[in-house]
Amino acid sequence: MKVALTQEEFDALRSYLARVAGLVFDEARRESVAYSVAERMRALGLREVRAYLARLDDPVERQHLLDEVTIQETHFFRNPPQVRALRLHVLPELLRHAEAHGRRLRIWSAGCSTGEEPYTVAMVLRELLPSTAGWDVKVVATDVSARALAAARAGRYGARAVQMASPEELARHFVAAPDGGHEVRPEVRELVEFRHHNLVTEAVPFAPSERIDLVLCRNVTIYFGRETTRTLMSRLHTCLRDGGYLFLGHSETLWQVSEDFRLVALGSGEDAAFVYRRNDRPEERRSVLPDRRTLQEPGHAERRTEVRRQAAPARVPAPAAPSAPAVSGVDDLLAQAKAALSAGRYEDAAGLAAEASTASPPRAEAFYLRGLALVDLGRDDDALVELRKAVYLEPDRGFAHFLLAGALDRLDQPVLAARAYAAAADTLGSQPADATAEELGGRSVRELVQLCRQLEHRLLGGLAEGVG
Repeated sequence: MKVALTQEEFDALRSYLARVAGLVFDEARRESVAYSVAERMRALGLREVRAYLARLDDPVERQHLLDEVTIQETHFFRNPPQVRALRLHVLPELLRHAEAHGRRLRIWSAGCSTGEEPYTVAMVLRELLPSTAGWDVKVVATDVSARALAAARAGRYGARAVQMASPEELARHFVAAPDGGHEVRPEVRELVEFRHHNLVTEAVPFAPSERIDLVLCRNVTIYFGRETTRTLMSRLHTCLRDGGYLFLGHSETLWQVSEDFRLVALGSGEDAAFVYRRNDRPEERRSVLPDRRTLQEPGHAERRTEVRRQAAPARVPAPAAPSAPAVSGVDDLLAQAKAALSAGRYEDAAGLAAEASTASPPRAEAFYLRGLALVDLGRDDDALVELRKAVYLEPDRGFAHFLLAGALDRLDQPVLAARAYAAAADTLGSQPADATAEELGGRSVRELVQLCRQLEHRLLGGLAEGVG
């Protein structure tokens, strides 16, 4: 059955979802909300939305609705740069710290969905610490969706979920099931504890005196409004220990949200991952660069290097990085990359942009131009890495959001593609209407905004039809 929500009904539903779970649904997601309501009405044998709204006082039905509207789309070893950062930088450092402080390690996967993220962390931990005898190690995984948690506890996954795992990782961490699926091995499962938890309405699921070493809260705040996100970040800051890490998703930022964390880059070039660390001392909240936009301001490179050198634990070696080109050299490389793109020399453009991307501070334009060149070469998987860095460093770069959405769409990730098209429309809409992008065929901003909205609605509509 299909449901067409009136404005009054849609407003009532999104007000309810914002109140009980902090979830924000704008007009672009009206059809997806309508689909979720239709599914619940069909399950309950109801024919009027009004009758369904009356059922929402029931906590059981509230949970069913939350299960429907929270989209569960994830993979093992998702976001390769962050996985590399975990394996090479973060977890080795945390294990060294734990070794010196009672061999206790606590990691929180907040918004764990169907379990791929916490299991991935546990798998990397098993690689670094094959035996946990004498250790107190736990990955606490929470989610507001009871349906997602049930799938996570089952620990059985299809081919799509493990598509980013290498053959070695599949053999080491999974058992092949007779039906072709993959089951997480017991030694990985025992490190993970799943709990039902509402990030918005409930306190953190730890004792007041307990401190966490790492929080992964990826692709969660995209559902929240700014004030909800600000409150959540305050809670995360409180439960993290000094110097603890916070991982957010590709498109999430603490810019103008929280000064309680500082942004750091782990790795270099294509392998770089941008993550947050808890500010150890109150005075750092003003002195440390708060977020990615500030990283791009001229004159901050020396200051950022000095702050990171002082704040880094003495026992953690700094990763080797290639020599960064001077500012004038970066500008020249970017100009050459643009010229190569205009001439159709996409391989040359990708190489020039890659060289420019080693600059310190990092330049969003370098990642954007490399992503554009890779898209033109048909290498969408590689382009995703570059374009996500571009929008991470500069959230208002609408053309990067547009390219990212197209790559995600072609890679059959409609949910993420729809979000990226929405971000593109929002950011492009703030630019002058007569602006154009030569690298995108001279399209006008107004034309691109309309196209992005159409593509977003097409994808959301296709999702509703496909599930129905």
